[in-house]
This record gives sequence, C-alpha cells and structure tokens, in this order.
Amino acid sequence: MGGVATSGRHGRSHSLGIADAVTVLARDAARADAAATLIANAVDLPGHPSVTRVPAEELSPDSDLGPRLVTTDLGPLTASEIDRALAAGLSLAEDYRARGLIHAACLALSGERRMIGPALMIPEEEPAHA
Repeated sequence: MGGVATSGRHGRSHSLGIADAVTVLARDAARADAAATLIANAVDLPGHPSVTRVPAEELSPDSDLGPRLVTTDLGPLTASEIDRALAAGLSLAEDYRARGLIHAACLALSGERRMIGPALMIPEEEPAHA
C-alpha cells in the first residue's frame, strides 16, 4: 500500500457529490486520488432540495468541469438520507475494492462514517503509573 488521498466537498477543488470527506488507500497516490474523487462524487442525493449546486464554470471560468453542477452548500439531512447517500458511495467503493483498485476507504457525511477494507488498528499502550 503506497497511496492515500482524500476528496470531498470541503477540499480544494469542486465536488459533484455531498461527501464531507472520502479517504482511500490504494497501491499508489494516483489511484487513491482518482478513486477518492469518484467515490466522493457518488456520495450524493441528486435533486435533493438541501443540496445547492452551481455550474463549475461560474465559480472557476477555467474549470475542466465546465457547466457540470458542483456542490456549494448542504442543508440539513435526515438520518435515512445520510444513509442513502453514503450507501451509494460505499457501493462504488466496494466495487473498486473487489476489482483490486483500492485497499480500503472511509466515507464521511454529516457525522456518519462508512468504512471498507482491513481494520487497521494501532494498539493502545497501557498508561504508566508511578
């Protein structure tokens, strides 16, 4: 495992989806970056009234996304809406993992998370007592 990348609507570039963040572990950084972007875009509720979108070219005239709608704001969502949006992204992440394109992913939206891949745990040390 050599690449880690995060994408989402709070990042430096425009997002088509509503994920707060999607972090992906893959064989290399380029694969992780591409997968994180695509999975973050899949975490979405198309047409939902709480999602505000504008054409990318209105925000950045030189954007390669042109007239595609990008997310600029997200209002309140119900628990079931959050679950539905995360499930859409998780489905794509599971497909990528089954095809060997990624090792693991963590998807986050409105305080909820979904993860796939091996559990990576750092053992906690017992506190030292004097």
